[in-house]
Amino acid sequence: MKTIRFISFALMIFLAFSCAKEDVQSIKVKGKYEIELPTTLSKADNLHEDASLQYQNLFSEFYTIVIDEPISDFNDLVTQDEYLAESYKPNLTGYSYLLKDNLSVAVKNAKFSNFEDTKINGMDAKLMNVSGTVDNIDIYYQFGFVKGKNRYYQIVNWTELKRKDEHSEAMENIISSFKELNRTKKKIQ
Repeated sequence: MKTIRFISFALMIFLAFSCAKEDVQSIKVKGKYEIELPTTLSKADNLHEDASLQYQNLFSEFYTIVIDEPISDFNDLVTQDEYLAESYKPNLTGYSYLLKDNLSVAVKNAKFSNFEDTKINGMDAKLMNVSGTVDNIDIYYQFGFVKGKNRYYQIVNWTELKRKDEHSEAMENIISSFKELNRTKKKIQ
């Protein structure tokens, strides 16, 4: 009888651990960056026209995109526009606040977390969560704004607000897995 209980207990532990860690796929994009996504997400092409990466799971309403742009484009925009120059500094903080302000126009009843300053694989980053309504649907977002060597990256995850608890950990893992490729300078010999 003890053997059966032991086998049952071992089976329950095995199932708990196998379900706890979701399988991930490592995606490299155009030699710029690499990110780990749950294998339950599949490639998409209609989430955002400027995204260099787009993945989704329609069944569980889970979406991920990455938008990347040269730091110099943002800096030029800010320094050449008088209004923007007064409102936003040409740095990661200015970049993050500009994106947050643009988002506040698109999301009704938006509730923004404070920015969390962090490092993601050696790069300066700001994290932010948002909940609100878009097209009469209650949505939950997790954002990671990352300053790479020459590019800014926006890592955006979203789901229905009612699925927040179901997907929050996977969203955090996606953002923290982000790596810029070719970050080290080659030595000249």
